[in-house]
Amino acid sequence: MNRVFGVLFGVALASQALAGDVRYAAEGHAYNPIFSKDGKWLAYEVNSYDGGSIDMFVSSVAGAIAKDGIKVSLAGGSQFGATGQILINPTWHPAGQAIFEGSNQGGDYRLYIYQPGGGSPTELFTSAKASGNLTFPIVTADGNTIAFVSSATGAGDIRSWDRTKDAFGQLTTSEHSESFPTYSADNKTLLFNRNSGGTEDVFLLDLATKTEKAFVTGGGDQTRSTFAAGGTVLYFSNERGQDAWDIMAVDAAGANKRTVAKDVRLPLRSRPTLTADGQWVSWTSNKAELSGKVYLGKVDGTKTVEIDSGFNACGEPALAVNGGRTILAFTYLQNNGADWRKLTVLDVTDKLQ
Repeated sequence: MNRVFGVLFGVALASQALAGDVRYAAEGHAYNPIFSKDGKWLAYEVNSYDGGSIDMFVSSVAGAIAKDGIKVSLAGGSQFGATGQILINPTWHPAGQAIFEGSNQGGDYRLYIYQPGGGSPTELFTSAKASGNLTFPIVTADGNTIAFVSSATGAGDIRSWDRTKDAFGQLTTSEHSESFPTYSADNKTLLFNRNSGGTEDVFLLDLATKTEKAFVTGGGDQTRSTFAAGGTVLYFSNERGQDAWDIMAVDAAGANKRTVAKDVRLPLRSRPTLTADGQWVSWTSNKAELSGKVYLGKVDGTKTVEIDSGFNACGEPALAVNGGRTILAFTYLQNNGADWRKLTVLDVTDKLQ
């Protein structure tokens, strides 16, 4: 069994580029790695599937070397053993704090903020200011506003918090559930997903006028949308079939959809991951014969790069720039009999030429 700290990274990737495993003092599957804006920190979940908790760790990253993970625990939790705490869906403030969903002992999901290397996380705001379950946090590029989904109204509406004014706003009001809000780089619009009639579609909200419009619709789910270079929108779609996930691109509302990648392995929670300039996206395949490969593709469809990891079931890719180098994180199984999914980082700068 892969106990406590992972073994050193295998020969296959080491022969291609500088790479190294991310080590953490826990047993469980690593999921959902998310880099900070400057690429210096990596937050990720570890799930032992013991039915009681999901842990979150944060590792310092220098190039393709990640330091041992620091376990994040809510006040009253423990750094060791089962805690009954669920810490998931991290995102990053531009100033370097992790913001995430946390639930303690089966209570509501609330939003917490954590300074790496600091003490316990603190609640972002109290239930007196924003009640109910709070999920899917996202931060504007200037760090001044946070959008999130609140269960207090509708089936889960999107609200916002302006930290400079300590003021809350209601961004959507509908009888359907919303998820995965994402701000544009200029903070003028917000993408989000809405589930209605059993399927998800992508909507775009003008933040000045509070008017919204359907951006992408279709059969199946169009989900986890995000902005790429030039305002192009990427999203996951299973329009071809229940388990046939693709990464699709749309350059403007009503424009034709185009396929960036077919038959991708859907990440547990994250959106399509992009390089800092928004021009490259990474994915892995849900095809068994291709499960050891990680792909990098130009959003405009002009180039695809294949990286053979030498492992199995690669997934959950994340991209960042660290020290002028482009770093890729992804999870994998060491072999078919491995107990736990592991996490590694890899320098892919030379692959993007």
